[in-house]
Amino acid sequence: MLLVTLAATSTLAFFYYGGETLFGNPPRSEFERYGMPRVRVFVGSMQLLGAAGVAIGIFVAPLGAAAASGLTLMMLLGLAARYKIHDGPRLMVPAGTLAVLNATLVFLFVTQ
Repeated sequence: MLLVTLAATSTLAFFYYGGETLFGNPPRSEFERYGMPRVRVFVGSMQLLGAAGVAIGIFVAPLGAAAASGLTLMMLLGLAARYKIHDGPRLMVPAGTLAVLNATLVFLFVTQ
């Protein structure tokens, strides 16, 4: 039950963030602020694929573990990018929370 709840949370979050990253205006300016406008489409696409992988992982645990690992790494890299441009802790909370959530999912998928 915990696995399903956390997987659903991650899936919904990354479907939302992936869609926003690809099609929303605020993320465009954020990626420019990070100095990485060229990776926005790649990041958004990987967020959507990661969300799908976590959802399917409920039934195919190795795929879920791989997807959650990728999303964890992506959020850690996002934290590093925010740290590099001196963002405050408040702006780092979403990425930090999603990194912990997906790291927990990796553990749950592997031990399932």
